[in-house]
Amino acid sequence: MGNNGDKNTSTNPVLIRPALYRGIYSRVARQLGIDRSYVSRVASGQRRSPEVEAALLKEIKRIEKIKT
Repeated sequence: MGNNGDKNTSTNPVLIRPALYRGIYSRVARQLGIDRSYVSRVASGQRRSPEVEAALLKEIKRIEKIKT
C-alpha cells in the first residue's frame, strides 16, 4: 500500500515516535557502562537506581525535543 521501500516515509510525528525510543535502554546502558538488562529492570520498577532513572529521564527529554 504505497510502500516504496523507504522506512522513513511517514510524515506523521506520532507514527515516528516509537522509532525514536527504540534502543533507549541500550543507549543509557552504554552511557553508564552497565548492562542493558539492568536498565530495563530499573525502568520496569524491579530495581532502584537514581543514577539510571536520571539517565533515562535525560534521554527521554532529549527524544521529546527531537520528535517534533
